[in-house]
Amino acid sequence: MNPGSLRFPSFRQLAGLGGLSVLLGTLAPDGAFAQEDDAKEATAPQVSCYTAATEASDDYTATQLCRGARSTAPAECFLRVQREGSLTQGQALQLCQFATSDDDPASCFLQAQRKSFGDDARLLQLCQPPVTEFLRYCPVYVQ
Repeated sequence: MNPGSLRFPSFRQLAGLGGLSVLLGTLAPDGAFAQEDDAKEATAPQVSCYTAATEASDDYTATQLCRGARSTAPAECFLRVQREGSLTQGQALQLCQFATSDDDPASCFLQAQRKSFGDDARLLQLCQPPVTEFLRYCPVYVQ
C-alpha cells in the first residue's frame, strides 16, 4: 500500500461517495423532506374556523362567519349561541362574525339574555364585537 494513498482518498472512492449522495438526494424529496414540508404548513385560521362552523351551518354561513378570521373564535361563538341561545343562524352570524379570542360575544349575549327582558336585536347590538374597526381590514365580496 502506498503511504500517499492513506492521506488522499482516490478518485474512485470520492466518486463512489458522490454517486451515493446524489442517489440519496434524488430519493429524499419524495420521502422525508416532503413529510417535513407538510408538517410545517399550519392550517390557516380561516380554514379551521370554517371547518368548525360547518358543523352547525351551511357553507355560505360558515364562509361569511370565518371571512378574515384570525382564530376559531367566530365558530366557537356561533356554535355556543346556536347550542345555548335562541338565535337564528343569521342572528348568530351577526353576533359572532369578527369575534376574536379577546372578546366573548356569546357570553355577553347569553348573560344579557338571562338578566333582561330585552329583545334579541338590542342584545345583539350590545354584544357585537367592534365591527367598524375590523371592516377597514376585511375585503368586501363583490358579485
